[in-house]
Amino acid sequence: MSPAKKLRELGQQDFDRLLSWLDADRERAGFLYEQIRRRLVTILAARGCTLAEELADETIDRVARRVTDIHETYRGDKALYFLGVMNNVHHEYLRRPPSPRLIQTDEDVEAREEIHFCLDNCLSQLAPYSRQLIERYYAENKQAKIDLRKVIAREMGIKASSLRLRALRIREKLQTCIARCLDGSVSEARPSGRAT
Repeated sequence: MSPAKKLRELGQQDFDRLLSWLDADRERAGFLYEQIRRRLVTILAARGCTLAEELADETIDRVARRVTDIHETYRGDKALYFLGVMNNVHHEYLRRPPSPRLIQTDEDVEAREEIHFCLDNCLSQLAPYSRQLIERYYAENKQAKIDLRKVIAREMGIKASSLRLRALRIREKLQTCIARCLDGSVSEARPSGRAT
């Protein structure tokens, strides 16, 4: 299943259902959500995972999709359920094929340039507000990224979970646009060569 398809399947309703399952009090549910996410990221990072945040988000997405099946029958600490799913997600990650080869061929460079062209093209099609938000959301790495996202949420007057959903929606649009671009639907817009 492609990441774009996964993002399309998880919507606001799934996220709201997840929060309701965590706690009937929306404020408390939001706090528990943030606490669980931080714990997942911390554990994955401690295991040496370089994609700790992405795998934590994948874990949360999977749990959110399962809530309808488990909300009446699951008993005990709900954070433990997340940890069990996280272990599965992490094992899948470890079984993935190794990273692309270190030596890059001309083909690799051309493919990367094409992706960058499509990304730039798709970013330019976003509303200015959405473009600024998504560029800031992914601007930093590691702890700086976490700190920046807290600042963005505070500036917008929303919770970190709401910011995450907004960013996911924008990312979904970008992924769809990039996929179309790479399939050649905007090939006429691609430069045929560099001007000298």
